[in-house]
Amino acid sequence: MKINKISLAIMLSCHSVYASEQLEQVNVLAQDSAGYHLDRVALEKISITDKSINNILVRLPSVRSASEANNSLSQGEISPQNVSFFGEKYYNNNFLINGISTNDNVNPIGLGEQGVLPRARTLTVDPESIPTGHPQLFWVSPDLIQSIETYDSNIPSRYGQFTGGVVEAELLEPDFKRHSGKVSYRTTRDSWTKFHIDGQLRESFNKAEYPLFQPKFTKHQYHIQVNQPLSNSSALLFAYDRQDSFIPQHQRYLKQTNKQKRRNETFLLSYKNELNSNNILLTNLMYSPHIGDYYLDNVKNGGFRESGGGWLASLRWKNYNDLGLLTTDLSYRSTKNQTAYAAKHLSNYYVTPSINWLSEPDPDSDEFNTAREGGIGKKFTTQKQIQFKQSLDLHKWQTKQLEHNLSVGWEYQYNQSQLKQPNLSIQRTYSHYLMGERFNQQRCDECIPGEQYVVSRTFYYPVMGKVEHNRIAFYLQNRMKWHDFTFTPGVRAEYGQFMEKWNIAPRISLNYDVLGLGKTHISTGFNRYYADDLLDYQLRSNFKFKGEEERRLDFSGWDYSTNQFTTNYRGSKLKTPYSDEVNVGIAHRFNNALLEAKWVQRSSKKQFVTKREDDLLLLTNSGYGKTNNISLQVSNPEVIKLPSIELGWKIGVSYQKTKSNQTIDYTQSDWSNFGITKMIYKGKLRGIDQMPSQSFNDPWRASIQLNSYFPKLNLSWLQQLNYESGSRYYERKGFRCSAAHTECAGYEGLVVKLSEVKQSRNFTLDWTFIWKKALSQHSAISLDLSVFNVFNRVSKANIVDDGSGGNYQTYKPGRQFWLGAKYEW
Repeated sequence: MKINKISLAIMLSCHSVYASEQLEQVNVLAQDSAGYHLDRVALEKISITDKSINNILVRLPSVRSASEANNSLSQGEISPQNVSFFGEKYYNNNFLINGISTNDNVNPIGLGEQGVLPRARTLTVDPESIPTGHPQLFWVSPDLIQSIETYDSNIPSRYGQFTGGVVEAELLEPDFKRHSGKVSYRTTRDSWTKFHIDGQLRESFNKAEYPLFQPKFTKHQYHIQVNQPLSNSSALLFAYDRQDSFIPQHQRYLKQTNKQKRRNETFLLSYKNELNSNNILLTNLMYSPHIGDYYLDNVKNGGFRESGGGWLASLRWKNYNDLGLLTTDLSYRSTKNQTAYAAKHLSNYYVTPSINWLSEPDPDSDEFNTAREGGIGKKFTTQKQIQFKQSLDLHKWQTKQLEHNLSVGWEYQYNQSQLKQPNLSIQRTYSHYLMGERFNQQRCDECIPGEQYVVSRTFYYPVMGKVEHNRIAFYLQNRMKWHDFTFTPGVRAEYGQFMEKWNIAPRISLNYDVLGLGKTHISTGFNRYYADDLLDYQLRSNFKFKGEEERRLDFSGWDYSTNQFTTNYRGSKLKTPYSDEVNVGIAHRFNNALLEAKWVQRSSKKQFVTKREDDLLLLTNSGYGKTNNISLQVSNPEVIKLPSIELGWKIGVSYQKTKSNQTIDYTQSDWSNFGITKMIYKGKLRGIDQMPSQSFNDPWRASIQLNSYFPKLNLSWLQQLNYESGSRYYERKGFRCSAAHTECAGYEGLVVKLSEVKQSRNFTLDWTFIWKKALSQHSAISLDLSVFNVFNRVSKANIVDDGSGGNYQTYKPGRQFWLGAKYEW
């Protein structure tokens, strides 16, 4: 396994070279598996803004982030940005913590592609919505991670429930050697940030008139950990990590400023015991909540909190026996996503003497200015999982000239997801006119005497829905080596209770050591990956009806009726979405340089989209797409040592092209709803399946990295030059083809006319300085300064529809400083 000694070169941008006493080798996971391993030392040297695993992943050549992610308008947000592997949907990855799946399959698109609460959620209340989710249930900081293993192609058969990539994070583990600990703090703020804003938005942005317009913010990152040995073979570790952001929001019509808050925090308690030379026990208890405090736009008492996260407990037993390594994992996971308004009921008033605030002015007459107050109580979703799994990695054995390395395993998941609105919520609508005249009655119920009265009431009744979706899986993989060939066939079989389907996923990879010297490897693979369950529509189907009352004009009573919600949902019986993969790669080591090139093609099939039947929405398997990705990286695996400096470098470039009939996510309407099978793009008639990706669509990405260490100064200087070719914005319009239009090539019928706007290419330079001073043998203090976009270059992000027929340009942030300090002992 000589290629295992190749360091981080196949990663596009992660820092790999530091002083020899600081550098710890970062290895490729296997000869025929395109996986990346980052250990604790490497993680501490990676420069990112907000503490998120996803901010590390975006450096990989197989990963693209949303075009709107990390733009200048919303620099106060701290939620993890979404990532897409090889053009697959951002909610189709599998994130694991200590082998436990931590994916949200109830409402993974709640924060949208950008990973930020959509503006519509702050403009009005939606009684049919379910609490906001994110693809990852836990937002764990990299500071709590011992190592990260990322797989994007030739993914081993032990992993399932994805069509994108697999990211497995191992939490910090206790150390038997000595008492140790760490305390750190890091911060940035608006005064350390340059903003680039579209001119038409500048005034509103500077006044912070919308929740996502954030000209003022302050971010804090805290971390503390303490490791305590209990004996020569056991130890206990406690860690706490927290990220805060405070964001003022100005309410233009209420004439007040509210302080929005975001907080991600994690408590970790870990115990490790080497029972004997053959048995290791590791237990973890983690509590990881996140919250966001928001305010409805110009609504009195309109505050609400979006919260998520929860508990994770795990037990891992490693047993080394005569057969090999038997790993047993038992875990429990409980999470809760909740939307909780400060008020249980919502009132829609007109401005009168007693209602002396304004929510929205009437453009024609002040007499009809409106005022709103309250919210609609709370509702939440819960996801509970008990998981038991075992894997057996057998010792290598020979059959003639063939070497075998067999792995087998199985897992069982008990999953229960629930949606609940515990209390009745009432929305009241007032009127200040009665039968054409101003209301002036002094004695009445549900009214403000002499000013206005409730003309209608809508009752949103308690809701309770529950889905059990248990899963069982088996896998087998045999890594076989014959001379200079390594052939790894594998298969994974999964059964899901929700889909009521068995899915068989073959995994095959081949690696050839060309000269038998471990310097040149050619690899290829053919694989299938199946997605996880999606319970969104099944739980939404529990919103059955609402009650409506209208007051009789003579005030003698109310007329009551029950009505279905505007939209109804149904969780239909579906096939499991899957993705087929073909890849070819080459890696060559020459002197102190490593070159790797790789081509990967993913074909997505049976993906979820939405079909409308009258007022009913249901999922179908009509989505499909194809992505091609080519990447090339060159780096030096070993440190270049000069008299006063140590150097490392890396160059990487990747190109990706995706075509798909999916424009956004699974809520996109099936094109068959409109009778559309064709589109016109660049003046030509094409099939709708040739539509280019509408987001996560930067074609070209590249970076040049130079890392320097000055031993006499105890100083590391990390430099990275980044290039992006610019995202694409597409405007879609319906168009009816006829013989009169030459671009229709004789086709008649409804088509989509697609217009493309290319964003300008972006070059940015990032610097990080790390100064570390040893205070004793085991203690040190360090300071770090990061400067992102050093030269404050103006970089366009994307064009965004404003919801009223117009659009505006967004930009990446300009120069931003982060300052941190750390003490270790």
